[in-house]
Amino acid sequence: MRSLVVFDLDGTLTRRDTYVHYLFGYLVRHPWRFLRTLHLPWFVLQFYLGRISNTVLKQKFLRACLGGLERPALLRWTQTFLDELFAGGFVQEGLMTLDRHHKRGDILVLLTAGLDLYVDHVGSRLGFHHVICSRVEWQRNKLSGRLSGPNRYGVEKVRCLQSLKEQYRGYPVIAYADHHSDIPLLRLADEGVLINGTARSCRLARQSGILHRVWTS
Repeated sequence: MRSLVVFDLDGTLTRRDTYVHYLFGYLVRHPWRFLRTLHLPWFVLQFYLGRISNTVLKQKFLRACLGGLERPALLRWTQTFLDELFAGGFVQEGLMTLDRHHKRGDILVLLTAGLDLYVDHVGSRLGFHHVICSRVEWQRNKLSGRLSGPNRYGVEKVRCLQSLKEQYRGYPVIAYADHHSDIPLLRLADEGVLINGTARSCRLARQSGILHRVWTS
């Protein structure tokens, strides 16, 4: 029977956080923009103290690093970023698992808090049927630095999976993710699999009876 299979991106299919790599990769190539980021540690502290949300922090970083850039400049950087990512940024065991599900004829969903600027391209090149990610806001031809819709993080991923289950009623659900914030998503699946979990996420997974696998290559 075909399954509905949901993959997280960062730390699951990829070796590192694509959002951070995307932002700071651009800064490294345009170092004068680092001056726009000097205030960000303050917001990181506020986040860890629980005073601002992940969404607010994400938009602070997006606005500081890329705010005001025009589409052509971002398209050029996105292509460079994708070339680097596909050259060695993916976990091979993750890609092999994705390929097995593809050959079985499963419905493949990429569900990530990453940005549509690059996630749409990743999803298309890897053969996903659905790509659900955080989407940026444009003001005419310039990036505003805000999101145009939900930040696909934490409970928002659960809401997305609930909607998908309604759409594919009767399909068994398999989900792969790595982060402790994804534990509710993995609980909702018929088969939730924690990938390369931290001590915290592994503890939460054990409490919920969620499988843990290590993808190393």
